Amino acid sequence: SLFIVLRRRSPKRASLGAMGDAEEDDEMALAIAMSLGQVPSGGVAAVAAAPAQPPTAAPPAVESEERVVRRVVPADNSCLFTAIGCAMEGGAMDRASSLREHVAAVLLSAPDKYTEAELGFPLEEYVEKIMGESWGGGIDLAVLSEHYATELAVINIQTQTDSHVRREQVFGEGRDYKQRAVLIFDGTHYDLLVKQLFNGAPPALDVRLFDADDEKVMAQANRARSFTNLAKFTIRCLVCQKGFVGMPDAQEHAKETGATAQPHINFSEY
Repeated sequence: SLFIVLRRRSPKRASLGAMGDAEEDDEMALAIAMSLGQVPSGGVAAVAAAPAQPPTAAPPAVESEERVVRRVVPADNSCLFTAIGCAMEGGAMDRASSLREHVAAVLLSAPDKYTEAELGFPLEEYVEKIMGESWGGGIDLAVLSEHYATELAVINIQTQTDSHVRREQVFGEGRDYKQRAVLIFDGTHYDLLVKQLFNGAPPALDVRLFDADDEKVMAQANRARSFTNLAKFTIRCLVCQKGFVGMPDAQEHAKETGATAQPHINFSEY
C-alpha cells in the first residue's frame, strides 16, 4: 500500500513559478493514481492531461430540529371532536361523528351522573345538541379522556397574558394516565398541538401524543410561538403555498379542501 501525505502549499511556495507548480501537481496526480491502482499507460502526462471533474455539489442541508407546531382542523363546529380524533386515531380527520355518538351514549347511560345541573341543559336536550352541530366542551373532553385513557390538555390562548402565562386545563389529570394530547383553544376554535420531526414534515409523521409528564412540550410551544393568539399573523398552506392573514382564513381554506383527496391542513407561519 502507498501512503500519501498531502501538504498544502504556502503562499510563498506558490509564488515560485508556474513551472514548479505544474511539476508538483503532476507528481501529486501520479501518486494518487498509483495509490488507487489507476495509473494509465501514458504515465504522469496522461494523468495530468485528464480533464478535471467538476466538484460535486453538497446535498442540501435538512433541518432536523424537532419543534412543536399547531395543526389546523376545519372550522365546522366539530373542531373539538376532529382534533381529538386526529390525535387518538393516527391522524384521522373523520372521527367527529363517531365521537359525538360515543359521548351521547355515555351520557344517556348515566343519567344520575349527568344531570341538568352538571350539563347546563336537560340531559335529552344536551344529547340532541351534541348529536347535531353543537360545539363540544368540557363535558365531552372529560368523557373522551376517559374513553381513551389519555389526558386531554386544553391551552386557552385567549387568556394568555403578555408575559406568556399559560391558561391550561387537563382533563383526566390525576387518573394515572400515561399519555397526553394537547389542544389549543382560541375562544371559538380548537386545533391540535403536535411535534413536527423536521421542518416541512408532512402531518403523517406528526407526534400527536406525549408523555403525561412531559412539560418540555409546553416550553417548546412557547418558544416557537405555536399557539400565539394573533388575529393578523401571516400563515401559509404548505400544500398549495397559498398565503393567508389570520387563522379564520386558514381555517376556512382547510374546511373547503377537507373533502378532497389531499386536505390542506398543513400550515406554517411566515
